[in-house]
Amino acid sequence: MTRYWPAVAAALGLLVTACTASPEAAAPRTVLAAAPEPTKAVARLVLPFDRYQLSVNDIYLIESAKDVLTRACMKERGYGYEAITHRKQYQDLRNRRRYGVIEMPVATAMGYRTNARLLGSTDVTAQKMDRDARMSPAARKAATDPTDGCYKLAGDRLARGNEENEDLVNRLNVDSLDEALKSPRVTPAMRAWVRCMKQRGHPYKDFYAASEDPRWARTDQLSRAERETAVADVTCKGQTGLVTLLSETERGIEERDIRQNKAYFARLAAAKERHLAASRAVLRSAGD
Repeated sequence: MTRYWPAVAAALGLLVTACTASPEAAAPRTVLAAAPEPTKAVARLVLPFDRYQLSVNDIYLIESAKDVLTRACMKERGYGYEAITHRKQYQDLRNRRRYGVIEMPVATAMGYRTNARLLGSTDVTAQKMDRDARMSPAARKAATDPTDGCYKLAGDRLARGNEENEDLVNRLNVDSLDEALKSPRVTPAMRAWVRCMKQRGHPYKDFYAASEDPRWARTDQLSRAERETAVADVTCKGQTGLVTLLSETERGIEERDIRQNKAYFARLAAAKERHLAASRAVLRSAGD
């Protein structure tokens, strides 16, 4: 089962922007697409592997340190650079769409559509886009060149000796969902979900098939049919307890995998902490 990951990638790629400028504005301001606020069900959706991988706040901490190092590098190259370091703490929504649409406000407002805001705050992204838009082409190249740009060099410095190969945890992350979906505890609930949906006029083999209905891709606008299908999907998940069963089953699978790969996960946790410690040290030394 690999459909969850393309959905996340698509959401992160769908940064819908609209630039507006007033006469007083020095530069356009980026506005990113909105999404309903996360529900309590999403806040509770935390899985064991999550603690071994970077959260949104971990990523922003590292990015802040990279910005500080980039600023120093750009100064040496004769350019100014705005470091975005004062970042709030954000709710981690990485699992929000792991089991498809599970929130009624999302089903009602967006159907099966997605955007970057659905999986986390986009205000930092907007700040970075605004900053980059103000840079000259030469400065932008000096900062972002994929070979020797200051931002790449900063990332290399922070990651050096502080990374562990994540291929195994990424594979296990996909496999744990697949195994949970096929487990004897979950399959009866999935069959109940299918019956529930069929009774409401939406015959699908599973909730992935509902979200991937090709009709939804034929238009950029949310249709009545898509909204009604998504609402029925969330309703049937609630009636069958499918999300609760899936998450509880997957937690057990992931904890088992951690026990079976104890040394690997210990290295993963240590590398993560070294990476974050290196980033904190940069921010402390710069006074940011």
